[in-house]
Amino acid sequence: MKILSIVLLGLIISLQVNAQNTVKSTADIETEKELVRIGQELYDAIAVGNKTPWEKYVADDIIYTDENWHILTKKDLLDGLSPLPKGYSGSIRMTNVQSRINGDAAVLSYRALEEEYVFGQKLTPIYLVTDTYFKRNGRWQLTASHVIVMPSERKSVLVDPKLYQSLVGTYELSTGVTYTITLEGKKVIGQRSGRAKEELVAADDNTFFRKGTIRGEKVFARDQSGRVTAMLDRRENNDLLWKKIK
Repeated sequence: MKILSIVLLGLIISLQVNAQNTVKSTADIETEKELVRIGQELYDAIAVGNKTPWEKYVADDIIYTDENWHILTKKDLLDGLSPLPKGYSGSIRMTNVQSRINGDAAVLSYRALEEEYVFGQKLTPIYLVTDTYFKRNGRWQLTASHVIVMPSERKSVLVDPKLYQSLVGTYELSTGVTYTITLEGKKVIGQRSGRAKEELVAADDNTFFRKGTIRGEKVFARDQSGRVTAMLDRRENNDLLWKKIK
């Protein structure tokens, strides 16, 4: 019993230490608030083309990767700031902030929710952003930022159900690696060998995709007679060719 008590005491102490490690200190909480304030100030300055916050909080040696995969310098960022043109308006709001803070270094990961109005039409893109800050000479500086766009869910279109039948068959990537298209009622079902079934929905007459993901479009190639001869598994505009074998 004494041994059991010692083991339980050790387990309790271990849990308490882990719990303490997962709780942010007051200083870290305040730092996160300050960095969110700085980040939001930078975003608020974009629509009006206000360069002052960007000159103040952005490090001269920043590495900034934007949503178009361009790596920008501080000069690039400042040169690109100007008020939105006539007919445009919008705002960006930080949300879902997570932080990792260690002394004079901090990393923030968050979603930036944009509302943009273009001649009365509303766009709502979402960006996933990771920012790195260093405290230099007593002041936080944005030293790196990586921005990616989170695409909205694609919308499917109605196509002639008669087209579905032409897709049915087995497609081969390599010996023993196949993808089979079947119909279940009005649904097009795909299944790669060794994997679960997945429903494919139409983007157009020859392009299908899975809901909930932006990867793995299925593009069906046809010969001059309209017969399907192959399936292209498209990933970031790179194609894997699956030949139709039956």
